[in-house]
Amino acid sequence: MQDWKHYSKGYVRIRVCAPSPERFLNLCSYHKIQVWNLVYREQAYEMNVTIAGFYRLKGICRKTHSRIKILGKYGLPFFFYRNRKRKAFFVGFFLGFLLLCLLSRHIWNIHVEGNVHNSTQSILKYLEELEVRHGCLKNEVDCAFLAEKLREEFPDFTWVSAKISGSRLILEVQENETYQWETGEKPGASDFISDKEGIIVSMITRSGTPVKKTGDLCKKGEALVRGQLDLYNDNKEISGYAYTHADADVYVQHDLEYYHAFPMTYEKPVYTGKKKKGYVFQVGSYYLTLKPKGKWQEFDTVTRLTQLRLTENFKLPVFWGTSVDYAYEKQTFTYTEEEAKARALDKQKALLKTLEEKGVQILGNRVKIGIHKGVCTAKGTLTVVEKAGQQVPVQIPQEPAERNADVDE
Repeated sequence: MQDWKHYSKGYVRIRVCAPSPERFLNLCSYHKIQVWNLVYREQAYEMNVTIAGFYRLKGICRKTHSRIKILGKYGLPFFFYRNRKRKAFFVGFFLGFLLLCLLSRHIWNIHVEGNVHNSTQSILKYLEELEVRHGCLKNEVDCAFLAEKLREEFPDFTWVSAKISGSRLILEVQENETYQWETGEKPGASDFISDKEGIIVSMITRSGTPVKKTGDLCKKGEALVRGQLDLYNDNKEISGYAYTHADADVYVQHDLEYYHAFPMTYEKPVYTGKKKKGYVFQVGSYYLTLKPKGKWQEFDTVTRLTQLRLTENFKLPVFWGTSVDYAYEKQTFTYTEEEAKARALDKQKALLKTLEEKGVQILGNRVKIGIHKGVCTAKGTLTVVEKAGQQVPVQIPQEPAERNADVDE
């Protein structure tokens, strides 16, 4: 703050050659002439002094027989004096300051933090429906109203804070991690049927009447749990039926057929080392490519683009970057027996990893790899245990209407 005060009023850098510099500095202190950045250089003292203090040094120099040399003039008064004839500069400075004041009245950056399940783009899209977007006026944004509307639109928001800082709108949200989205109406009556054929190794019924049990053989489409519940009277006789949404955790052991084949010969692009580089400019859906056309028939193009953005979420449809063509030639190669078996084994391991990620347990692997007539083949069966079953709606029979017979007495 002190540096800006000196710069706004102006100061000079001087060199003082005095037979008694201590007396010179003591007189400056006595007359309250402020000096700073005092250094000893080349058998003289250099220091900064204000413009008003510089004019008061004349009497002190006469008393101490000192000589003063001005090394530099700094500050706004000297800056304006040196540029007094550059009118266009001051006009531009004024217009820039005016433009800055006008732009500071708008929101140019909308920052959202704390959101996990709801994406920033979905929140920004909803803000546009509320007429809150990049470039809107700050006095048109009601932070309290905005926070209330966000809580109504996103039910899993337990807390929302909206505030304006400079030209930024900062939204801080907190989500309920245990919130579950409603996926439709409440389920009606349904049966739980098998979508696989095999042996049931585990079965836990949540609701409904189980038809199968652990160790039974089930076929595809066969009912595992019925959605019909029997109602008994006091005599332990069926007096009616109730219907529910059948549900269970059923794991079935069955065999999967595995087959994968590929030729021993394959084509692979070999890059020649020739390339053509150019520049790409894109505005919206229009783009301009500044690149010489190559003479190759087969090549790969790698384009790297950078998008123009003013803030983290305020992006303009303007791109620029480079585009490089790499020439290549297709050549034919042949797998060795070890390479072919390794590739078939890698393909099989990738499938097993995918199944395990889906919760499928691998009990047996009877896949054999062989090479015949230029084709590598891997075939066999996999014994797996996986979750089975799906709900199918059931038709609830309508109860017959009661008849009221008129009896003549």
